[in-house]
Amino acid sequence: MPKIVDHQARREELLEATWRVIARTGIVGVTIREIAREAGVSTGILAHYFESKEDLLAHALRLSHRRVYDRISERTRASAGLDALRTIMLEALPLDEERLLEAQIEMNFLSLALGNEMLRELQNNEFDRFWDVLHRRVVEAQRLGQISPRVDAAWVTHQLIILVEGLSLEAALYPARVQPKRQREILESFFAQVAEPHGDGADGNGDATAASQPMHTVPLDR
Repeated sequence: MPKIVDHQARREELLEATWRVIARTGIVGVTIREIAREAGVSTGILAHYFESKEDLLAHALRLSHRRVYDRISERTRASAGLDALRTIMLEALPLDEERLLEAQIEMNFLSLALGNEMLRELQNNEFDRFWDVLHRRVVEAQRLGQISPRVDAAWVTHQLIILVEGLSLEAALYPARVQPKRQREILESFFAQVAEPHGDGADGNGDATAASQPMHTVPLDR
């Protein structure tokens, strides 16, 4: 009997090999030959699954993002508001070996997308998708009284994206500087700043001026 090949599983194996090459050599060092060697297949097999190197790289990025969103979907199924927002952020931050690899892939693709219109459009679409996921939860947290309604939801969303991208870049380049504990501390510091105040400033008995001012910075002191 002819051997039955699970083409989807084989495709993902090839893309995972692509991730490893990207993490090891950087996006500039990625070649079809090197990916084939990493996957233990011929370059002809890669050509069977992907039209070009650009097509392979685009699929590698999409698979990386799909894995992240699958985890987010599974782990936020029974949560809402700030709890869901925290879960999304923790899945996006490079807190372990798997998520660090995802961050390395992302950072490499950002540099490549600068000179590649197709990949830049893909990155733009993925940015918009992540923005929508975060923004919906920020608005939900405001509705639940967990994030101050005096803080602009779009601003909070943008700061969260900057936090993910900044920590991902730092972890990829200087992993000792942003250990998982430090990443969590930075995230919780930001959430504390945008939280709905429940102290004197919230009930009219104290100085509510500071609480009502828009926040523009997140302390990242070391």
